[in-house]
Amino acid sequence: MRTSTQALAASTSALLRGDDVTDLLARLLADAVAFLPVDGAAVLVAGPYGALELLSATSHREQQLELYQAQVDEGPCVDTVRDVAEVVCVGADEIVGRWPTVGVAVVGSGFSAVHAFPLRWHDGALGGLNLFGTDASSFSPEECALAQSFADVATLAVVHPTALADDEVRRRVEQALEGRAVVERAKGVLAHQLGVDPGDAYDELVARARGGSLTATAEAVVAEASRRR
Repeated sequence: MRTSTQALAASTSALLRGDDVTDLLARLLADAVAFLPVDGAAVLVAGPYGALELLSATSHREQQLELYQAQVDEGPCVDTVRDVAEVVCVGADEIVGRWPTVGVAVVGSGFSAVHAFPLRWHDGALGGLNLFGTDASSFSPEECALAQSFADVATLAVVHPTALADDEVRRRVEQALEGRAVVERAKGVLAHQLGVDPGDAYDELVARARGGSLTATAEAVVAEASRRR
């Protein structure tokens, strides 16, 4: 049986191979959900102009919650990036009490616990890893350590395991966001072609990738749609 240690090791190996960042993050978030007591995960990063932007998510539901956080500048990911610290909020009342706007959306999506961990870089945070759970319970110390390890690997996926100048880090963030944009375009194409909602369209895209490159699959979907016009 695969372990969390093996999952993190696989992600590290993928970094050294120079795998596509969008694909690596998609696998990393799937592993976080598999090895932690959560039901969804997503990553927000500070874009080229400082505003938080969605980089990756396990499903359309988490995508919408992250985009909402970025839009209203409120929520667990916003707090973890600002404070460069772990954020924990458990129970519907506590979630809504802490984030009156975003909290309502989080609870309305069926989640009863949220944890967020900073994508630490030097003295700040490039972004945050948000973990959503339907079970109203906090992480154990071991689970917190594991979650932060996933966040740290996500940071390396963006900046790569070398010392980079700030402008190069920004360029890599832009590249990662461009990969995510291709996935979003493909999701829109499939939603239109199949007459399904965005969540089902994303699931279809993942299924078509069959564990391979999500970015390449998305690019193929968009290219095929362009040829048909």
